[in-house]
Amino acid sequence: KVLIADDTLYSRDRSKRVELLARVHDHNTGRYVRGFRMLTLGWSDGNSFIPMMLSMLSSAKKENRLAPMRDGIDKRTSGYQRRKESMRKSTDILVEMVSLAMKAGTAARHLVFDSWFAFPDIIRRIKALGMDTVCMLKDTKNVKYELNGWPLTLKELYNNVRKRRGRAKVLAEVLVTIGQDEHGIPVPAKVVFVRDRNSKKWLALLSTD
Repeated sequence: KVLIADDTLYSRDRSKRVELLARVHDHNTGRYVRGFRMLTLGWSDGNSFIPMMLSMLSSAKKENRLAPMRDGIDKRTSGYQRRKESMRKSTDILVEMVSLAMKAGTAARHLVFDSWFAFPDIIRRIKALGMDTVCMLKDTKNVKYELNGWPLTLKELYNNVRKRRGRAKVLAEVLVTIGQDEHGIPVPAKVVFVRDRNSKKWLALLSTD
């Protein structure tokens, strides 16, 4: 029983004056398009997926918003709150969604998401709520994982761990730390490298459980 977070593009490429229309990044093509992003948090048992809550997002960066918010909206209304929410960072919204789901009594204790949310700061904040994370990782120069006191990128980490021989599906696994929590205690995680079935490359997964 898990929670799944997903970020879906809602394209409006032909629009020009739609309220809070923004330039948003398409993770699949790597391009920026006009539209919105729909952040969804749902529950799954491995077979079914039930959406629990969602947030339609514009952009947190003012320069990426192509149309302003309409004037004269009563600030006491839910419509105004939704508009303000759409201009916040998606990572902050995600943490709030998970917190709300836990307060509502969800039995799930693992959050699953893809690599575009896989930053140590987000994973630590989710862990602080009492929820473990299972996610894909992407190799970027700005994200480091600490192994034996050394901060390493994902590629450097792969080059420094012992690989399994032959055609094993799981190439290697290693325990790392991903920074410290609010009390200064290192947050442990396991990184697992698996063989990519579609190429000769590898894929990496992380779990705080």
